[in-house]
Amino acid sequence: MHPLLARPEFRRYLAGQTLSVLGDSALSIALGIWAKVLTGSNSAAGLVLFCFSAPLLLLPLGGLLADRVRRKPLLVGVNLAVAVSLLPLLLVDGRDTVWIIYCTATVCGLAGAVLAPAQSALLRSILTERQDFGAAAGLTQSARAGTTLVAPLLGSGLYGWFGGHVVAVADLGVLLLAALSFLTLRVEEVKPEPSGLRWRTEVLAGFVHLRGSVGLRPLVVATAAAGFVLSLLQPVLFALTQHGLHRSPQFLGVLETTEAVGALGGSVVGGLLIGRLGPRRTVMAGSAVFGLGTALLLTPSLYVVSAGLVIAGAGIPAALVGLATAAQASTPPQLMGRAQAAVNLSLTAPQALAVGVGSGLVAALDFRVVLGVMVVGALLAAAHLIGKPEAPTEPPETEPRNEGEGDDPAEPEDTKDLQST
Repeated sequence: MHPLLARPEFRRYLAGQTLSVLGDSALSIALGIWAKVLTGSNSAAGLVLFCFSAPLLLLPLGGLLADRVRRKPLLVGVNLAVAVSLLPLLLVDGRDTVWIIYCTATVCGLAGAVLAPAQSALLRSILTERQDFGAAAGLTQSARAGTTLVAPLLGSGLYGWFGGHVVAVADLGVLLLAALSFLTLRVEEVKPEPSGLRWRTEVLAGFVHLRGSVGLRPLVVATAAAGFVLSLLQPVLFALTQHGLHRSPQFLGVLETTEAVGALGGSVVGGLLIGRLGPRRTVMAGSAVFGLGTALLLTPSLYVVSAGLVIAGAGIPAALVGLATAAQASTPPQLMGRAQAAVNLSLTAPQALAVGVGSGLVAALDFRVVLGVMVVGALLAAAHLIGKPEAPTEPPETEPRNEGEGDDPAEPEDTKDLQST
């Protein structure tokens, strides 16, 4: 057993995070299927996923909330609130009540904008030794990857066997267990004090921190670029399945599961390597591994493609372990929520754009050309970090302030820099 897992508080934290992610992921799949069944429309199912993902644009607000209240009660309260929001799903019985599904998905999306930064911020309060940051990032990323592997099967399977109402009740139970896991944590949290800064300054403080950190900023840029390239893979796999492997569209599920297995392995390996390589070289290695794995997809062989998906799937999670470790180590505790929110938004926004770009590229170009572009993009992301400084291991004691702010935090001057962030 890993030494961190021997600590009861970390185990409870990991259980709470895993259960929360499991409930959210399984529910998103089940609600999409439910909307499709009720309406017969693929667009209706897509709208469910949009309701889950669109509120993530509010991550900076969620990060601010995570930095302005105690994180433990916040996590307990949000999980309980989402659990209660599932109850109206019991009233869904036809096409005219599908709007309840959309409302529930939106609530879950809003909760996600708070849970992610609050979980990272709470983890910082649990970890007492700086050398634990890398191991904790590896373990949490491994749990997340494992959950991502299981959740689609669980959500679709439960819906297929028992229907949407049972899924809602089961997910409610999972979220109650997540809330209980966080509730039983024994962690000392000091009530955050108001900073006196302008509201806009506080909301954007996470982005200002990323911009001002010479070690962390390149990691975010490289990981965001690699994540953009990764998201091109989703539309490419459709073409690869049909024209490269000459299989039916249903075979796409096998390929995606293979990639998910690689992601789980990459999370574990990233946690093992972070102590030896450090954050920067771990992100470099992850991006390069993804590029090399993607290159194998150019070969029209199921065995080679499967190996390539395992390797490519392992690359980005390993890079995320490096980025998460750097973010924890170089961010002051009182800024952790907003910094994590800024990191998450910096990664998810390009990925969302990449899905649309990838669909257009696959329609206009041979999928092998797109794969070649992906390989080059991943390797360039890794090369971007050559010679870059390491992220600092000792965070500043206070929140970063913008140039031009006055000495009196209650009366800051005009923050022109923030508008360009």
